[in-house]
Amino acid sequence: MIEESRRMGDEPDNVKQEKLPLGSKDAESAGRDRTWTSKWADQYEQRRNVDEKLASIDGLDQLRELAEACDRCPLRNGCKQVVFGEGNPSAGLVFIGEAPGADEDRLGRPFVGRAGKLLNRMLKAADLQRSEVYITNVVKCRPPNNRTPKRQERARCMPYLRHQMRLISPSIIIALGAAATQSLIHPKARITRMRGSWQKWEGIPVMPMFHPAALLRDPGKKKPTWRDIQAVLKELERVDD
Repeated sequence: MIEESRRMGDEPDNVKQEKLPLGSKDAESAGRDRTWTSKWADQYEQRRNVDEKLASIDGLDQLRELAEACDRCPLRNGCKQVVFGEGNPSAGLVFIGEAPGADEDRLGRPFVGRAGKLLNRMLKAADLQRSEVYITNVVKCRPPNNRTPKRQERARCMPYLRHQMRLISPSIIIALGAAATQSLIHPKARITRMRGSWQKWEGIPVMPMFHPAALLRDPGKKKPTWRDIQAVLKELERVDD
Protein backbone atom coordinates (compact mmCIF):
# COMPACT_ATOMS: atom_id res chain seq x y z
CA MET A 1 0.00 0.00 0.00
CA ILE A 2 2.84 2.36 0.85
CA GLU A 3 4.58 1.58 -2.41
CA GLU A 4 1.32 2.17 -4.33
CA SER A 5 0.86 5.55 -2.64
CA ARG A 6 4.42 6.56 -3.46
CA ARG A 7 3.91 5.67 -7.11
CA MET A 8 0.82 7.86 -7.21
CA GLY A 9 2.73 10.77 -5.71
CA ASP A 10 1.03 10.70 -2.26
CA GLU A 11 3.06 9.93 0.85
CA PRO A 12 1.20 7.83 3.46
CA ASP A 13 0.50 9.49 6.83
CA ASN A 14 2.47 6.88 8.72
CA VAL A 15 5.69 7.54 6.79
CA LYS A 16 7.91 10.18 8.36
CA GLN A 17 9.34 12.52 5.74
CA GLU A 18 12.95 13.53 6.10
CA LYS A 19 13.52 17.29 6.19
CA LEU A 20 16.46 18.45 4.13
CA PRO A 21 18.40 21.69 4.61
CA LEU A 22 16.92 24.49 2.48
CA GLY A 23 19.14 25.25 -0.50
CA SER A 24 21.02 21.96 -0.40
CA LYS A 25 21.44 19.92 -3.58
CA ASP A 26 19.50 17.07 -2.02
CA ALA A 27 16.62 19.44 -1.22
CA GLU A 28 16.61 20.81 -4.78
CA SER A 29 16.66 17.28 -6.18
CA ALA A 30 13.84 16.23 -3.87
CA GLY A 31 11.84 19.26 -4.98
CA ARG A 32 12.30 18.36 -8.62
CA ASP A 33 11.28 14.77 -7.89
CA ARG A 34 8.12 15.93 -6.11
CA THR A 35 7.25 18.26 -9.00
CA TRP A 36 7.75 15.49 -11.54
CA THR A 37 5.74 13.02 -9.43
CA SER A 38 2.91 15.53 -9.09
CA LYS A 39 2.79 16.14 -12.85
CA TRP A 40 2.91 12.41 -13.53
CA ALA A 41 0.07 11.79 -11.07
CA ASP A 42 -2.05 14.53 -12.70
CA GLN A 43 -1.43 13.10 -16.17
CA TYR A 44 -2.22 9.59 -14.94
CA GLU A 45 -5.47 10.77 -13.38
CA GLN A 46 -6.50 12.64 -16.55
CA ARG A 47 -5.72 9.61 -18.70
CA ARG A 48 -7.67 7.32 -16.37
CA ASN A 49 -10.69 9.65 -16.37
CA VAL A 50 -10.70 9.81 -20.19
CA ASP A 51 -10.28 6.04 -20.52
CA GLU A 52 -13.18 5.45 -18.12
CA LYS A 53 -15.44 7.78 -20.09
CA LEU A 54 -14.38 6.26 -23.42
CA ALA A 55 -15.22 2.77 -22.17
CA SER A 56 -18.91 3.70 -21.97
CA ILE A 57 -19.08 5.36 -25.42
CA ASP A 58 -20.50 3.34 -28.29
CA GLY A 59 -21.20 6.01 -30.90
CA LEU A 60 -19.40 8.80 -32.76
CA ASP A 61 -21.86 11.47 -31.59
CA GLN A 62 -21.11 10.63 -27.95
CA LEU A 63 -17.40 10.63 -28.69
CA ARG A 64 -17.71 14.02 -30.38
CA GLU A 65 -19.38 15.46 -27.27
CA LEU A 66 -16.57 14.12 -25.07
CA ALA A 67 -13.90 15.54 -27.39
CA GLU A 68 -15.63 18.93 -27.46
CA ALA A 69 -15.47 19.07 -23.66
CA CYS A 70 -11.77 18.12 -23.57
CA ASP A 71 -9.27 20.37 -21.81
CA ARG A 72 -6.32 17.97 -21.63
CA CYS A 73 -3.97 20.42 -23.36
CA PRO A 74 -3.81 24.22 -23.90
CA LEU A 75 -4.82 24.00 -27.57
CA ARG A 76 -8.51 24.07 -26.66
CA ASN A 77 -8.07 27.54 -25.14
CA GLY A 78 -6.64 29.00 -28.34
CA CYS A 79 -8.99 27.57 -30.97
CA LYS A 80 -12.55 28.44 -31.89
CA GLN A 81 -13.90 24.91 -31.85
CA VAL A 82 -13.05 21.22 -31.88
CA VAL A 83 -12.83 19.75 -35.37
CA PHE A 84 -13.86 16.17 -34.72
CA GLY A 85 -14.12 14.66 -38.20
CA GLU A 86 -16.78 13.87 -40.79
CA GLY A 87 -17.86 11.33 -43.34
CA ASN A 88 -19.24 7.82 -43.50
CA PRO A 89 -19.33 6.38 -39.94
CA SER A 90 -18.84 2.91 -41.44
CA ALA A 91 -16.21 3.93 -43.99
CA GLY A 92 -13.78 1.35 -45.29
CA LEU A 93 -11.23 4.11 -45.96
CA VAL A 94 -10.19 6.78 -43.45
CA PHE A 95 -7.91 9.77 -44.05
CA ILE A 96 -6.03 11.07 -40.99
CA GLY A 97 -4.20 14.40 -41.12
CA GLU A 98 -2.25 16.20 -38.45
CA ALA A 99 -4.46 19.06 -37.17
CA PRO A 100 -7.07 21.63 -38.25
CA GLY A 101 -5.99 24.87 -39.91
CA ALA A 102 -7.61 28.31 -39.83
CA ASP A 103 -10.41 27.43 -42.28
CA GLU A 104 -11.15 24.18 -40.48
CA ASP A 105 -11.22 25.93 -37.12
CA ARG A 106 -13.63 28.55 -38.46
CA LEU A 107 -16.02 26.05 -40.09
CA GLY A 108 -15.61 23.11 -37.71
CA ARG A 109 -14.88 20.69 -40.57
CA PRO A 110 -11.65 18.90 -41.53
CA PHE A 111 -9.80 19.62 -44.80
CA VAL A 112 -11.86 22.52 -46.16
CA GLY A 113 -9.02 24.92 -47.02
CA ARG A 114 -6.68 24.78 -50.04
CA ALA A 115 -5.31 21.39 -48.99
CA GLY A 116 -8.85 20.12 -48.52
CA LYS A 117 -9.88 21.22 -52.00
CA LEU A 118 -6.92 19.34 -53.42
CA LEU A 119 -7.92 16.28 -51.39
CA ASN A 120 -11.41 16.54 -52.90
CA ARG A 121 -9.90 16.53 -56.39
CA MET A 122 -7.78 13.51 -55.48
CA LEU A 123 -10.88 11.67 -54.28
CA LYS A 124 -12.75 12.55 -57.46
CA ALA A 125 -9.84 11.31 -59.59
CA ALA A 126 -9.97 8.04 -57.64
CA ASP A 127 -13.72 7.81 -58.31
CA LEU A 128 -14.52 8.31 -54.64
CA GLN A 129 -17.05 10.63 -53.02
CA ARG A 130 -16.08 12.54 -49.90
CA SER A 131 -19.24 11.19 -48.27
CA GLU A 132 -17.99 7.61 -48.83
CA VAL A 133 -14.83 8.02 -46.73
CA TYR A 134 -14.11 9.41 -43.27
CA ILE A 135 -11.76 12.35 -42.75
CA THR A 136 -10.25 13.46 -39.45
CA ASN A 137 -7.01 14.58 -37.78
CA VAL A 138 -4.79 13.28 -35.01
CA VAL A 139 -5.26 16.57 -33.12
CA LYS A 140 -8.77 17.98 -33.00
CA CYS A 141 -7.89 21.59 -32.10
CA ARG A 142 -6.00 24.08 -34.23
CA PRO A 143 -2.43 24.79 -33.03
CA PRO A 144 -1.41 28.49 -32.92
CA ASN A 145 -0.41 29.90 -36.31
CA ASN A 146 -1.06 26.51 -37.93
CA ARG A 147 2.18 25.10 -36.52
CA THR A 148 2.77 21.36 -36.43
CA PRO A 149 1.22 19.88 -33.28
CA LYS A 150 3.75 18.93 -30.63
CA ARG A 151 4.26 15.30 -29.68
CA GLN A 152 2.67 15.86 -26.27
CA GLU A 153 -0.38 17.49 -27.86
CA ARG A 154 -0.77 14.55 -30.22
CA ALA A 155 -0.45 12.15 -27.30
CA ARG A 156 -3.24 13.95 -25.42
CA CYS A 157 -5.58 13.52 -28.41
CA MET A 158 -4.69 9.92 -29.26
CA PRO A 159 -7.30 8.29 -26.97
CA TYR A 160 -10.03 10.04 -28.98
CA LEU A 161 -8.54 9.02 -32.32
CA ARG A 162 -8.03 5.45 -31.17
CA HIS A 163 -11.65 5.12 -30.05
CA GLN A 164 -12.83 6.91 -33.19
CA MET A 165 -11.14 4.25 -35.32
CA ARG A 166 -12.52 1.44 -33.17
CA LEU A 167 -16.05 2.74 -33.74
CA ILE A 168 -15.56 3.20 -37.50
CA SER A 169 -13.46 0.04 -37.94
CA PRO A 170 -12.01 0.96 -41.34
CA SER A 171 -10.31 -1.50 -43.67
CA ILE A 172 -7.52 0.98 -44.50
CA ILE A 173 -6.15 4.21 -43.06
CA ILE A 174 -4.26 6.80 -45.09
CA ALA A 175 -1.90 8.79 -42.86
CA LEU A 176 -1.49 12.21 -44.46
CA GLY A 177 1.90 13.74 -43.73
CA ALA A 178 4.73 13.32 -41.26
CA ALA A 179 2.89 14.18 -38.03
CA ALA A 180 0.10 11.69 -38.68
CA THR A 181 2.59 8.99 -39.68
CA GLN A 182 4.72 9.64 -36.60
CA SER A 183 1.65 9.44 -34.38
CA LEU A 184 0.43 6.16 -35.83
CA ILE A 185 3.60 4.32 -36.82
CA HIS A 186 6.78 5.64 -35.19
CA PRO A 187 7.71 8.96 -33.54
CA LYS A 188 10.80 9.30 -35.74
CA ALA A 189 9.19 8.19 -39.00
CA ARG A 190 10.18 10.20 -42.08
CA ILE A 191 7.37 10.56 -44.58
CA THR A 192 9.81 10.81 -47.51
CA ARG A 193 11.10 7.33 -46.69
CA MET A 194 7.92 5.67 -45.40
CA ARG A 195 5.32 6.90 -47.90
CA GLY A 196 4.08 4.28 -50.28
CA SER A 197 4.89 1.38 -47.93
CA TRP A 198 2.24 -0.55 -46.03
CA GLN A 199 2.34 -0.26 -42.24
CA LYS A 200 -0.03 -1.33 -39.45
CA TRP A 201 -1.62 0.48 -36.52
CA GLU A 202 -4.04 -1.17 -34.10
CA GLY A 203 -4.24 -4.05 -36.56
CA ILE A 204 -5.37 -1.77 -39.41
CA PRO A 205 -3.32 -1.45 -42.64
CA VAL A 206 -1.92 2.09 -42.96
CA MET A 207 -0.59 3.80 -46.07
CA PRO A 208 1.58 6.85 -45.25
CA MET A 209 1.17 9.50 -47.91
CA PHE A 210 2.27 13.08 -48.54
CA HIS A 211 -0.07 15.66 -47.04
CA PRO A 212 -2.03 17.61 -49.70
CA ALA A 213 -0.40 20.79 -48.40
CA ALA A 214 2.98 19.30 -49.37
CA LEU A 215 1.68 18.74 -52.89
CA LEU A 216 0.69 22.40 -53.10
CA ARG A 217 4.22 23.39 -52.11
CA ASP A 218 5.89 20.82 -54.37
CA PRO A 219 3.80 19.62 -57.35
CA GLY A 220 6.52 17.06 -58.08
CA LYS A 221 5.10 14.98 -55.20
CA LYS A 222 1.77 14.52 -57.01
CA LYS A 223 2.95 11.63 -59.20
CA PRO A 224 4.18 9.37 -56.35
CA THR A 225 1.08 10.29 -54.36
CA TRP A 226 -1.15 9.13 -57.20
CA ARG A 227 0.74 5.82 -57.24
CA ASP A 228 0.08 5.50 -53.49
CA ILE A 229 -3.64 6.15 -54.03
CA GLN A 230 -3.78 3.49 -56.73
CA ALA A 231 -2.12 1.01 -54.35
CA VAL A 232 -4.74 1.84 -51.72
CA LEU A 233 -7.61 1.38 -54.20
CA LYS A 234 -6.22 -1.98 -55.26
CA GLU A 235 -5.92 -3.15 -51.64
CA LEU A 236 -9.37 -1.79 -50.79
CA GLU A 237 -10.86 -3.76 -53.68
CA ARG A 238 -9.08 -6.91 -52.51
CA VAL A 239 -10.27 -6.47 -48.91
CA ASP A 240 -13.88 -5.80 -49.97
CA ASP A 241 -13.91 -8.96 -52.08
